[in-house]
Amino acid sequence: MKLNGTRLKEARYFRKMTITDLAEKIGVTKQMISRYERETGEPSLETFQKIVSALKFPVNFFTESDSNNFCSQGTFYRSRLTATQTEKRPSEFYQKAACYIRDYFETMIEFPELPKFDRSFDSPEEAANYIRKIWRLGATPIPNMIRLLEEHGMIIYIAENDSKKVNAHSGWMNIGDRAYFIIALDSNSNNFFNQQFSLAHELGHYVLHSGVNPQIIEKEEYRKMEQEAEEFASCFLLPSDMFKKSICNFENDLEHYIALKFKWYTSMNAMVVRARHLRLIDADTYSKLQKRISYRKWRKKEPGDEKIKLMKPQVFKMAFNLLVDNGLLEPSLLSDEIAMHYQVSLPNEVLSQIIGIDLNKFKGEIVKLKVSNK
Repeated sequence: MKLNGTRLKEARYFRKMTITDLAEKIGVTKQMISRYERETGEPSLETFQKIVSALKFPVNFFTESDSNNFCSQGTFYRSRLTATQTEKRPSEFYQKAACYIRDYFETMIEFPELPKFDRSFDSPEEAANYIRKIWRLGATPIPNMIRLLEEHGMIIYIAENDSKKVNAHSGWMNIGDRAYFIIALDSNSNNFFNQQFSLAHELGHYVLHSGVNPQIIEKEEYRKMEQEAEEFASCFLLPSDMFKKSICNFENDLEHYIALKFKWYTSMNAMVVRARHLRLIDADTYSKLQKRISYRKWRKKEPGDEKIKLMKPQVFKMAFNLLVDNGLLEPSLLSDEIAMHYQVSLPNEVLSQIIGIDLNKFKGEIVKLKVSNK
């Protein structure tokens, strides 16, 4: 069997292993690993088995031919400028897997369509107001950003990227002529209010920056896009007129902002920033409020954060259950089905996280009860 060097590198990246790490784990030189990945050398059967064991991917993953039907248009990371490549690489594989899962499910499931905006915007505020209008949200608070985005055709999943700097990212993925917008949340995120803002931020990229490949633009342009997405999120979650009314006469009162978290489903700090942007407080007051937040050690955890549980994506789980309940999918064979369609054998570990269901509990039936003829 011939080893696919690209797949070997992909699996190694996913496990956050260097060439040296993998070489030491399987007992060969790092030069040999490099040769395997460049396909200028072939491992023995024993070494191949050690590779499979070390990286914990299906055997077929390493021998399948790469299909040309998948294309990534780049990923927006909220912390691209500080996050390392090692931190970002597992997320790229999860995104690819999510794209395959959605495309496979779409052969049998009717999903909501992605919205199309045939226009540009002069500012993030204008864009946020426009989306609220066409989605008929008025100026009311948004209690569940995950549900809102899933209702409008966006793919959302939660995965264990184990990154302290990347808590959300998004991007366009294509399979053939079908395009998907995928938003990923890191499982380390344990704060509902920050999750809300992260999702609104990624929606900002969808609305403002479609058609841009973030991996090939300069740092300054990328930084500007991040700022625009941040402003969009603030405007989208906290529409100006209603937000102004809700903090009127309490602009300097942090306790009031804390109470408003449960009205606007947005963090206290995000509301303080929005108040400054709307010039409801001056620079001096803003600075004092930020110092008080730091002094009370509310920078990482605010009062009331624990009172609302994290929301979880539902669409993949609903699609999976619908197919299983109607006899259209044998859960234990999902990886095989995807491999048959796309020539990529995905680990159940990855499929389980993206769908939100532990596939390891579906082992497949070996024996069945006899059907009585009486």
